[in-house]
Amino acid sequence: MGQTPPEVITAYMVSLIFWVLAAIVIWLAGKRWAALKGFRDRMIGQWKWALGIAIIYAISEALQGSRLNVFGILAGSLMTFCQAIIGLALARGILDYEPLPVVRAVARRERVLQSVLLFIGFAVLAVVAEIIASMLGTGVARLLGEVKQASEGSESAMPALWQLFFYFLSGAGIAEETVYRLVIVSLVWKLTSHPWVGILVSGVLFGAYHLTPLSGMYLTFWQYPLTQFFSSAFIGVVWAYVYVKRGYETAVLAHTLSDWLPMAVFTLFMS
Repeated sequence: MGQTPPEVITAYMVSLIFWVLAAIVIWLAGKRWAALKGFRDRMIGQWKWALGIAIIYAISEALQGSRLNVFGILAGSLMTFCQAIIGLALARGILDYEPLPVVRAVARRERVLQSVLLFIGFAVLAVVAEIIASMLGTGVARLLGEVKQASEGSESAMPALWQLFFYFLSGAGIAEETVYRLVIVSLVWKLTSHPWVGILVSGVLFGAYHLTPLSGMYLTFWQYPLTQFFSSAFIGVVWAYVYVKRGYETAVLAHTLSDWLPMAVFTLFMS
């Protein structure tokens, strides 16, 4: 594997500091500023669920044989925790919305089997929608005159399929869905009272994110920026819609499967 570009490391560290400081500032300011007190209290009330998300992230990083050391995994888990605790507080402030419907069903032992089956079924269906969205994005880029060239194959050894699943779960699934759906969709939805505004804003930001050092592959994506932006933006709209309709868990699983299944099918057919 090639070396990580220094600007990607810098962007990661800045992001880590930003999210940790955001959580600390909300916690401290909420003690003194009445306008923030309700949000602070709601944020503190989400610590168990946020910790659970961070733990799943850490386990996924470890199981995939992550190139990160223990410090790197802990740093990523801390950032995930801060993002999740803020995002869950935002989501729980939206009237009649439950960001973790599957967890709630299991915790209350209410229609558990039905919730789990719907969770898996909608995630699989969302993968189909993601494929269509990606094709639409590619089509728009072609109309604008960009043709994506076939990328060269990697010389690195391919991890086992089960490791790839956890690779996509921690990265595409948890890391991206926590920021671009749990936080951004919830924030814009809460501010505007219109979920579709949050869905569209999330999609645009998700498309732009892939072309910045926040994404480790941004240099590759800049070889075909229009294709990457429009495809990612349309796909981001799909995941945001799934988040609004079925919650965070389904968005995470759907995003993970959309990246993992094509590689699993290709590997199985080529073996």
